[in-house]
Amino acid sequence: MPVTPLTDFTRAMTRPIITILFAMAIVIAVLEEIDLPPQFWSLAIPCIVWWFGERAYTHGKERNGKV
Repeated sequence: MPVTPLTDFTRAMTRPIITILFAMAIVIAVLEEIDLPPQFWSLAIPCIVWWFGERAYTHGKERNGKV
């Protein structure tokens, strides 16, 4: 699949938007004392951990030239 500026932009914006939506849902649930279903947690936690972990790994690799 060819990489175009539009696909780069879409891929770059998807992660922060979804992460912000998950974070907002968690904050609202905590403030309103709403019990979120286990399906939400089983989707939100791995996504956030994976995205931040992958980003930290990539930045560390770029900064140090190795892992």
